[in-house]
Amino acid sequence: MPTDTSAASVPPVASENATARRARAFQVGLTLCIINTIIGAGQPVITRWGAVHLDPLLFCTGACVFASICTIPLLQFSGELRLIVDPRYRARLFMMGMAGTVMTSLTLTYGLTRIGAVAGVLLLQTEPVYSLVLSAIFVAERPSARQMLATATILVGIGSVFGAGGAFSPLWAAAIIFATPLFWQASHVIGLKVMPPLTPTSVAGGRFFYASIVLTAMLLILRRDSLVQLTDLTSLSVIAVTGFFIYFLSAITWYGAINRLSLAWTTALVVPGIPILSILFAVMFLGERATAREVVGILISVSGVLALVLGADPHRKQPVSQAAEAIHEPLI
Repeated sequence: MPTDTSAASVPPVASENATARRARAFQVGLTLCIINTIIGAGQPVITRWGAVHLDPLLFCTGACVFASICTIPLLQFSGELRLIVDPRYRARLFMMGMAGTVMTSLTLTYGLTRIGAVAGVLLLQTEPVYSLVLSAIFVAERPSARQMLATATILVGIGSVFGAGGAFSPLWAAAIIFATPLFWQASHVIGLKVMPPLTPTSVAGGRFFYASIVLTAMLLILRRDSLVQLTDLTSLSVIAVTGFFIYFLSAITWYGAINRLSLAWTTALVVPGIPILSILFAVMFLGERATAREVVGILISVSGVLALVLGADPHRKQPVSQAAEAIHEPLI
């Protein structure tokens, strides 16, 4: 009688190799998550310093140009450099650069010229709210009751600080920081149809490339006299650090993490850690002091973010919505 081999077990060696690969992927992914959290937490602090000590437009432009320079060797090595100027993709990449890099850089930097880093951290917690709204409009995803409750919690956290007054003054600066995550999410919606076929690296590189051209043109037309600040070594170093870490390395670590780990799990780990570390960095490096009301507001908002992330259906496999979430970074 012939032996039935259809249910034969996987060879032990193959099983051990697969287990080792999964374990290694988790270790690398977790490390990238931690790095990305630290970078994201430093974003409001470094941006606040640059906004106060340098010409804001020079700061934005220099950081974006430096990030673009960092991506070029990677794109050249992978053979993707030509794709960022490909007629099939360049219009959409240009629009993503305008919304996701130019507008976010300008709104965040100019907003932080007048708003402290701690208050800025709280205002940036609105991103999941915008993500939910845009998903409902453009992806036709109806939010669940739990997601609606989580969204309301985030807004209550921000509103609790706003009601106290002072932290969000002047109002125009708070308003443009509040709008910054909307531009991030708008760029995600614009890019849904190019990722795939474009990889995350080519999307980020394209955004940096076109944003650099526009920001450089704006700088030369409007603030050419500020170029003298580049002769100061400290100013130049801050711009380079911002471009490399806050723009370039932030994108690489985020993409690397979600390539190895569950997107929901990665988000649940990274998102709550950023505001908490941001407060610590603001106290250590900027001498800011978070009020009790600001701390409570941030904790309320973080709990809403966690509920929103963990409340998502883990079995959802819609390619469009996955792509929208997968190209999120702190600031590009």
